[in-house]
Amino acid sequence: MNDVYEVFTRSECLKCGLCCIETEMILLPTDISIIENLGYAVNEFATYWGGYWRLKNVDGHCYFYDPVSGTCKIYKHRPMGCRIYPIIYVEGVGPSIDKDCPLADTITPDEWRRGVELIRMYIKLLKMYYGPST
Repeated sequence: MNDVYEVFTRSECLKCGLCCIETEMILLPTDISIIENLGYAVNEFATYWGGYWRLKNVDGHCYFYDPVSGTCKIYKHRPMGCRIYPIIYVEGVGPSIDKDCPLADTITPDEWRRGVELIRMYIKLLKMYYGPST
């Protein structure tokens, strides 16, 4: 995956880690392949529950989150759902902005439009890989 899946075209992340705490991020097969190609075993960084492969939590945060530096160890290769964040999909509502993100109120109209486009593509891919009830 590359920058085509980015919502933000700027690098203002506050490195607060709120998006990495107790993550339930669903992984696409392509996410898993990319991470495995970095030398990680799927059972090392992911867990299968609720019908999906999801990022694993260690000590209350994502396996790849470094709480000392506030950074992601695989940032350039992070999963699609992480790239789209803070745009999220809320069941029964649709695309939304995660208000837990300190930068949620700074999203521009162009970033919102791009994020909605990407979250819809992400949902389609999830349905394709995991089934229509996703």
